[in-house]
Amino acid sequence: MEQIVVALSPFTRRSRSLALGHAGLGLDRGLEPGEHLVLHDPVADEHFTAVVADIAFELADTSYRIEIGTRITAAEAVECVAPPTDGERLTTRDIVALLTELRRSERDVADALADLRAR
Repeated sequence: MEQIVVALSPFTRRSRSLALGHAGLGLDRGLEPGEHLVLHDPVADEHFTAVVADIAFELADTSYRIEIGTRITAAEAVECVAPPTDGERLTTRDIVALLTELRRSERDVADALADLRAR
């Protein structure tokens, strides 16, 4: 799991979403849609789960829209970005990923129900 270091503005914290360009992130590889991440805000010294919600390709750079998930401790962030060991079965990373997917699924179902009711 990748960790991205970025200062989060109050607006970004409220909207739970931010756009980032690949060139400024210093990553070794491109991110994939649905990929789980850890965000570290060095200003507030806080860590969050996150997921790549959308990708846009442009000539100069690739842009990612990141949805911010739950706040996690620094120890949980270290565990999430650490490579898995051979003996691990269910890790904190797995649980965080499952909870993130559950939260997104719940939002999608609620949006679909709202659309049906609006018709």
